[in-house]
Amino acid sequence: MTGEVSSIPRSDQLQEFVRRYAYGGVLVGALLVLWWGYTGPIALEKVAIGLQITAIFVILGLEIWIPYTKSWGDIRNVTRADVIYFLLAAPIDQLQIILLVGLLAQTAPYHHFVQVFDIWPNDAHILVQLFLVTMIVDFFKYWYHRWTHEVPLLWRIHSIHHSLDRLEMLRASYFFPLDIFITVGAGTLAMLMFGVHYELIIFHNVFAGITGLLNHSNADLRCGWWDRILNSIGHHRAHHSVGLPGSSSNYGSFFNFTDRLFGTRYLPEDQSSFDPLGLDDTYEMPQTFLKQLAVPFRWGRIHKTP
Repeated sequence: MTGEVSSIPRSDQLQEFVRRYAYGGVLVGALLVLWWGYTGPIALEKVAIGLQITAIFVILGLEIWIPYTKSWGDIRNVTRADVIYFLLAAPIDQLQIILLVGLLAQTAPYHHFVQVFDIWPNDAHILVQLFLVTMIVDFFKYWYHRWTHEVPLLWRIHSIHHSLDRLEMLRASYFFPLDIFITVGAGTLAMLMFGVHYELIIFHNVFAGITGLLNHSNADLRCGWWDRILNSIGHHRAHHSVGLPGSSSNYGSFFNFTDRLFGTRYLPEDQSSFDPLGLDDTYEMPQTFLKQLAVPFRWGRIHKTP
């Protein structure tokens, strides 16, 4: 009928629009802002810090407005351990630029001592360089992440991250300190080995940090086409599940090309639920930060082998 008004409330239409397009919108928006910071009048370091803070508030807002699973909660359900991990890991991971930018800038004259390959295409377009550097870092991080699941000694420290029984943005930094240090350090070292200049390292690491925030969030975001090429939010939820094959899959950091290459990509058709998350019944993981620091040294009490 001509002039008929849609029966779907405008608020619901807006939420559905955000569910469909916010994931790609946040990533593309972050990419454009960093690109502008790289070529524009304001220092990339300042742009990156502002972007990271903005991304945190945007994702927190999405979690509150359109939660994926209400029982998982959001910032209103944060625990003391969540806050400690976030504040501890933030300078290294999500807000790593606060620490890393200054360090890389001050040590730039000495990066040639770490460089192994003198093949980096510095004259290529910055987005081409970003793609190449992301592929390199993904390969290195893929194997470190996979080893943390398959090497018993490394699993002792990585199991803390997988003790999470709910995912939300503030829990993206829920890692044993040594684990997050090696994860970030391996990627940065790989870039230095290939002769990547420090501005591009900042570009990549900030972009990767925002991706990590998104993939750990409790926002109901539909990735659609992005699922084909990225280790998207659904891939990571499957990775944190107890019963799904994804718990031994999806090790890549950004793209899922390496997982496809080595046969470890997994994404179920039905992404309506990934519960239960966490560890199985053979683990008795403590809940406080200080007790979790002792987990690798008290493994016999933590993991009861059947």
